Amino acid sequence: MIRLRLCAWCVLTLLISAPTAASASEPSDPESAIRRMVRANAEKDLPTLSRLMAHDADIISYGVAGRKYVGWTELEEGMQEEFINSQKLEIPINELKVWTKGDLAWYAMELDYIRYVADGPDVKRTVLPMRETGVLERRNGHWQLLSWHESFRSAQLDGPLASQPAASSSPARQ
Repeated sequence: MIRLRLCAWCVLTLLISAPTAASASEPSDPESAIRRMVRANAEKDLPTLSRLMAHDADIISYGVAGRKYVGWTELEEGMQEEFINSQKLEIPINELKVWTKGDLAWYAMELDYIRYVADGPDVKRTVLPMRETGVLERRNGHWQLLSWHESFRSAQLDGPLASQPAASSSPARQ
């Protein structure tokens, strides 16, 4: 009988604390929401990203390499592909500044997107120094990312930006 009561108390405690634990993990401010999204990306946690991002069909976001995502479905497909192609992701935030006005927030962030990808029998580590800006809106009490744009923090020296016209006399190019 004592075991039955103890078991009932354990179940009751779990049921009572479950909603509290779920709401405690929900970001209460835009900076926490941004940091949670970055962590979810590194953990390849698509359900959390889905919950923290708006699913409006007309939202446009831009990634690197000319990627343009219209609506949640395109972004979800791109993220699934990235999660499959990378063995591991690390995304340390180097700098994050967030501004808020009412139910809107916007941010500027610098981070390193570190990918580990299979290269034959080895694993290749690539560090992409990124910058990102974005806009969030509080909807039904929850902060959601509406739109974002990311780019490289520095020019890729082996890419098209490295080639210079021979006749250039611009001081910026010297």
